[in-house]
Amino acid sequence: MATPTGTASPATGKCTGAAAVAIVPAALQSGELRRRVTGKRPAPADRSCEASSTPNVQRASKEPMRTLVINLDRRKDRWESMRSRLNSLEGWETFPLRLERFPATDGSVDEVPTETISQTWTTDRNAKYDGRPGYRVGVQLQMTPGERGCAMSHVRAWRSVAASTCGKPVLILEDDAVPSPTTFLKRLARSVPRAAAAEADLVYLGYIKGAPWRRQVAPGLHEAEYLWTTVSYVLWPSGARKLLACLPVDEPIDNFMGWLTSQRRVLALAAVPQMVTQELEWDQGSDVPHSDVLLETVACNSAIASCEDRGMWAERSGFLAACKPSQAGHMQVS
Repeated sequence: MATPTGTASPATGKCTGAAAVAIVPAALQSGELRRRVTGKRPAPADRSCEASSTPNVQRASKEPMRTLVINLDRRKDRWESMRSRLNSLEGWETFPLRLERFPATDGSVDEVPTETISQTWTTDRNAKYDGRPGYRVGVQLQMTPGERGCAMSHVRAWRSVAASTCGKPVLILEDDAVPSPTTFLKRLARSVPRAAAAEADLVYLGYIKGAPWRRQVAPGLHEAEYLWTTVSYVLWPSGARKLLACLPVDEPIDNFMGWLTSQRRVLALAAVPQMVTQELEWDQGSDVPHSDVLLETVACNSAIASCEDRGMWAERSGFLAACKPSQAGHMQVS
């Protein structure tokens, strides 16, 4: 069955076929011709993925990079905003993107298998890097439906990348990503080959830094130890297969990827400075409620944590939580 225009198949990542060929090269050729004749730059066109039977015969530098935009079906407004934002980026002539809307898993309504995404997680790993007051080892949390859906969305994207037959990297974006309008594509064009030369598994383009850089690998690229957020990253098929080999995801997806990076299970680089930000802060206006968002205000000792604090935590986290002391004396939320 053919993949609908502009929508990624969650099960495939093929580099051939009519549905996988963008019309960007033809548009760029006509734009270049117009520029030479009139001296004027053509108006920006919609460069999202469209079906075409014309083979892609452009040079490697002109071949569009497959770009997955993870987007909930109920948030088509964000998809339209992202498509407009990406189409207005400077530098399409030298580094075009092939945009595909990747339907996100909605954790509030879609089934998320526990063998792929766990229902609970512990702060033990993340506490090593999270310096918020009150954030400690020994707290067990229930993953929110949003966290589980977000994790499943990324796992499905990894499967799509891993299934690719061409071995080329894929750009993965969440629908609240804000790339730098003037420098994103130019820097991406430099960073991708440099990261490939370093045999990287993935490159974070936007992040929150949780630990010092391990080393500088190339100009503008550092090896990461622990980063938060999954707003934007470039993933190679080899890296996708490494991530999938470590399933199930047993904590929020960015913590999971950060831990694998810290253990050198994957080689993750980061663009320095960042190339992508988020529309809002990670804990504001998100479709993904965070289960540990109030750890800094709720003491981990159950003797200190008040019922009011626990109720606020449960409400803010988007799930009903029951707090009880663990055998170690820490507060357990389940």
